[in-house]
Amino acid sequence: MITLKFLITTCFSLYTLFYLSFPLAVNSAELKLYSDETVPNFLLPDLVDESHSLQDYKGKVVLVNFWASWCPPCIYEMPELTRLKTQMAGKAFEILAINVGEKKYRVKKFVKLINFNLPVLLDTRNDTFNNWGVKTLPTSFLVDGTGHIRYRIRGNPGWESDETTGIINKLLDEETHPE
Repeated sequence: MITLKFLITTCFSLYTLFYLSFPLAVNSAELKLYSDETVPNFLLPDLVDESHSLQDYKGKVVLVNFWASWCPPCIYEMPELTRLKTQMAGKAFEILAINVGEKKYRVKKFVKLINFNLPVLLDTRNDTFNNWGVKTLPTSFLVDGTGHIRYRIRGNPGWESDETTGIINKLLDEETHPE
C-alpha cells in the first residue's frame, strides 16, 4: 500500500529534479512596483491555531508569500525563503507563507516533511488569496513598514539575488531613516 509520505516524498523529489534542471525558468520572475492604495488586511491561523494579522507586523518589512504544496515552483523557492530569512536575521523583516486552499493536517505534514520553519498561515477558503487579487502561485508581495504593498512578484525572483536583497534592504532602510 502506498502511503501519503511516500507519495509526497516521491512527488517532491521528481519536482525538485525537474526544476533544478530548469533554474532559469523558475527564477525568471521580476519584482514589479505595485501601486494599489488599498492593502487588504487578513486574520489567518497558523499551524498551532494562533491568529496572525498583517497589522501585527506594522513597522516591519513583510514578504507575504502565497503557495501550495502541489505547486512545484512554490516548493522550489521554499529553501530560498528560509535562507533569506536567515540572511535578514536581526532586521525588521518577516516572511509569512500563506498556504492557499489546503487542509491544516496536509499542510502540517508537508511542512514537517520538508523541514520548512517559517510562519505558515492557512487560507483554507481562499479568501485572502482572492482579496489580494492573486491569480497564480507562487505570488509574493513586499509590504513596507507602514503596511503598504510596494512590490508584487509572480514566481520566484531568486530570493537570495543581490537585486532582490537590495530592494528589501532599501525598504528596511526607509523604515529606519524616514524622509
